[in-house]
Amino acid sequence: MLRKEELQDMRERLEGIARDGTDLYLDGRKVSAAELAWVCCVSEETVYMPDYVTNQDGRLTELRYDKVRLT
Repeated sequence: MLRKEELQDMRERLEGIARDGTDLYLDGRKVSAAELAWVCCVSEETVYMPDYVTNQDGRLTELRYDKVRLT
């Protein structure tokens, strides 16, 4: 069961990351922190894995969440 506090915490963390200039993606589509938090928190039967993309200087530029598909 989704707890409101968990959703709010994730949203706040993602908003901070986005404010620092990092683009947020969900399955290849650029999304807001609110949308990404919501999808990741309510998807009980789906697992999303984050991929941290950095530039040459090691600065985080993209945070990509992609659905993990078990085969």
